Amino acid sequence: MNIQGPTSGFKNIKPMTRKERRALKDKVALEKQRLMNRTGLAAKMYRENAPENPSELLTLKPDAAGFMADADRFHSDTAGEEFLKRKASYARKQEIYNNTRNTRAINEEARWKKIEESKHQEEVYWAKQRELGVKSAKNKSCVPYDPLTLAYHDTHDGEKLRYADSLVRYRAKVRARNMAKHGDTRVG
Repeated sequence: MNIQGPTSGFKNIKPMTRKERRALKDKVALEKQRLMNRTGLAAKMYRENAPENPSELLTLKPDAAGFMADADRFHSDTAGEEFLKRKASYARKQEIYNNTRNTRAINEEARWKKIEESKHQEEVYWAKQRELGVKSAKNKSCVPYDPLTLAYHDTHDGEKLRYADSLVRYRAKVRARNMAKHGDTRVG
């Protein structure tokens, strides 16, 4: 339908030909015309990829958006592709396991090194303490007397203790004698 511009103040419409009138009655042609007149990205993609004749409906031009060569479409080694995918997945898992194993081994080595270092420091500490003799002084008796052999030490302190103990025994005997002598008849 062509509309010509007004030359005399009236809108003159050019009459349609038979072919155009039949096309308006043909639903398929009408739908095709409406598809071509649409706006938007989907309509643009349709116009660019629309076939020129019905025999091209099942095939696309090589420069079309959805074109894929027959060699790419009809490959027969799908099992091989799946095998390669599984193999790649397995290799990736093994790589993750190896990385985890190596990381844990390094961490374990560092942990054991730290334990050995602390053990060594502890041994050095105790060797120093033994050398100083401060800790062993707690077990040392403050009295120069051996309770196992019941003997005094052969030192000046041992002689002083022996003298002090003898003095205590002597005073006990003197007291017992004085009590017996001066008043208590029960002491014999």
